Amino acid sequence: MGIKGIDVSHWQGNINWKKVAGDGIKFAFIKATEGTTLKDNKFETNVSGANAAGIKTGAYHFARFGSKSEALAEARFFLSVVKKVHLTYPLVLDLEVNQRNVSKSVLTDAAVAFLREIEKAGYFAMIYSGKSFLENCLDESKLKPFALWVARYSSKLGRDADIWQYSDCGRVAGISGNVDMNICYRDGLKAKVSGKTEKAPAAKPVSNKKPVKTETVYTVKKGDTLSEIAQKYSTTVKALQSLNNIKDPNKIYVGQKLKIGGSSSNKKQYYTIKSGDTLSGISKKFNTSIKTLQNWNSIKNPDKIYAGQKIRVK
Repeated sequence: MGIKGIDVSHWQGNINWKKVAGDGIKFAFIKATEGTTLKDNKFETNVSGANAAGIKTGAYHFARFGSKSEALAEARFFLSVVKKVHLTYPLVLDLEVNQRNVSKSVLTDAAVAFLREIEKAGYFAMIYSGKSFLENCLDESKLKPFALWVARYSSKLGRDADIWQYSDCGRVAGISGNVDMNICYRDGLKAKVSGKTEKAPAAKPVSNKKPVKTETVYTVKKGDTLSEIAQKYSTTVKALQSLNNIKDPNKIYVGQKLKIGGSSSNKKQYYTIKSGDTLSGISKKFNTSIKTLQNWNSIKNPDKIYAGQKIRVK
């Protein structure tokens, strides 16, 4: 059935979050910023109220950019605002206008730059757009690594998404007037990418006990794709291929059991940095995060790595 949620901004006025929670709302995305100068004047009040009522909180930024440099400037402004509050749901890029009238490729590359900047700061990045805008004005193939929130005001969404915004005229206790309504189909969404795995492992005494396996096994159902399974478990297609020795990601079969967690090897793996490498690129190549690489290799500044440097990647 999915998880019931809303998204709000200053347009909803003063919200009684205790009543909102009592009406069955489990999460709320709250507008934080727009462009590079506009901060929603209800952002901090709404986050505080929703948190106190036990509602999961995420934040969104309304995009105005038309280039990578503009996108990065907007992402940094967004981050400067959200770092002051406690969030438990993802940070969202709200991209629904092509204000600079740029090409599909340029706008999508700018969006990816924004989302990567959010991830670089340690947050879980997500993109929101209208169904028509997403399918006609953006290159979805470049957005596959990111969680997806899609708006379509209809009885059916008609496509895959992690969250569906199905109405802009919902009614919820504690809010005067209309409010956007959403259904989340993905369990485990959170504000921070890392969680416990981002911390450098502490030294432990040697033990003869065998480590407890923590991997999950998933049985493929009719209609499943490796991409959808990867999204469901917050992993990547490449990671699933590696764990399950799958050569062709388009060839999985009903009843097939797939390892989801764990690793195909317990041995540490190292990589020698080449000219032109970035920590962001290396993290994607080895299905890890920038912060994990920093922790493993005592790298203070992720932008300062050098050719010939040997770093741990697994």
